[in-house]
Amino acid sequence: MTKLPLVSVVIPAYNAEKTILTCLDSVRLQTYSELEIIVVNDGSTDRTVELLGSYQKEYPLFQLRVFHQKNAGPSAARNFGIAESQGEFIAFLDSDDRWVRDKIENQLKVFKADDTIGLVGGLISVGVPKCADESFEIKEISLKKLLFKNCFMTSSVICRREILLKSNFNVSQKYAEDYRLWLEVVSMGVRCVVLQRHVTTMNDKPLFGASGLSAKLWQMEKGELSNFNWLRNKRKIGVFCYLLVCLFSLVKFLRRLLVSGLRKIL
Repeated sequence: MTKLPLVSVVIPAYNAEKTILTCLDSVRLQTYSELEIIVVNDGSTDRTVELLGSYQKEYPLFQLRVFHQKNAGPSAARNFGIAESQGEFIAFLDSDDRWVRDKIENQLKVFKADDTIGLVGGLISVGVPKCADESFEIKEISLKKLLFKNCFMTSSVICRREILLKSNFNVSQKYAEDYRLWLEVVSMGVRCVVLQRHVTTMNDKPLFGASGLSAKLWQMEKGELSNFNWLRNKRKIGVFCYLLVCLFSLVKFLRRLLVSGLRKIL
């Protein structure tokens, strides 16, 4: 009998006492069982650590490992988790998100069907999980397409570990750092696809302009623009392409600013 590949699940957690249990439940209840779960506590000051300890005691067979670091941000926490991982694949999950039950099983089917694929994302929903009766189609994401739209929400991504050992999250960047990594991976020639099924349910807040990092729209925009500048400096894109995607990004920023303003009024 062929041994199933191990998937390492990396979860950064900072003051996640309200959501960490439902997050872990969504991993524990996956239809795919060969998982190791790595939670990196990023200097939490609430009950996150206490809840993680209780979860380990309640589910001793659940392969949950908890690590601690001083508050350094999600990029450092994810990089730490990658370094500690042992799986052939690494899947990312934020502590306030949760997975659809067959998320890992379906994404691994994509890898099995085509071993030239290096990274698989999926569709997300906000607040209420989508119906599971969806297409199993995949869409390949080129660098050109990714420049105009970030198609990979971090909590939906699973990637071959060997790729992430070459390229990590940029710890000096606070905003759009995950987008930069996906741009880097695609620019390396790695085949990246999005499975056209909902695999991740995010929390109930809008995708931008609500609270936390998402509320700081200009900082997010500067992070995105810095990603394009980084690609230009690496000669991954030309000057004309750089100017075009920057202009397009600024137009999107103005639209988000308008939408956020209308939400406050209404």
